[in-house]
Amino acid sequence: MKNEPIIQIAESFDAFSLSKLAEKSFRGAFAKLNDKENFERYVARSFTEKQIRSEILDSASTFFIANLNDEWVGYAKLNQGVPPDCVNQIPSIELARLYSMQEYLGCGIGPALMKACINYAREKDFKSIWLSSWKKNSRGNAFYIKMRFQIIGNATFALGSDIQDDYIFVKSII
Repeated sequence: MKNEPIIQIAESFDAFSLSKLAEKSFRGAFAKLNDKENFERYVARSFTEKQIRSEILDSASTFFIANLNDEWVGYAKLNQGVPPDCVNQIPSIELARLYSMQEYLGCGIGPALMKACINYAREKDFKSIWLSSWKKNSRGNAFYIKMRFQIIGNATFALGSDIQDDYIFVKSII
């Protein structure tokens, strides 16, 4: 029988371990696809313990951690804020991050995290979830489409001096 990941909400005392998981999973997903200097600068700024603790403590953010066999193997971050103009089902919450360790891809981590995010958003009376995903993130984009998200727009994301083209996806949860 396949083990299912246990999903927990992150607390401030999880910041150190979550920062390590966040950095490692981001590197696994995108290091080979980006300019090294821009990538390292972004990682150094985005995944410090201090930065992750600050995000955990932000009342607009909620982190979910996937635990499989007593190991943290993935995480997701929801962020409450103003969605892009192309998102029409309001209120909407942003799925700001969803990452799995590379060695656990295909083990149900992403779907379990997505389910936890959708359940949380429904409990908080959001009508939709939106996200922005790099157009070169073919595996991630295929996952979002499999999870019944629809592409509704475009955006850009600055990774250092590299301006990257993103899709904006949305999923109705009502």
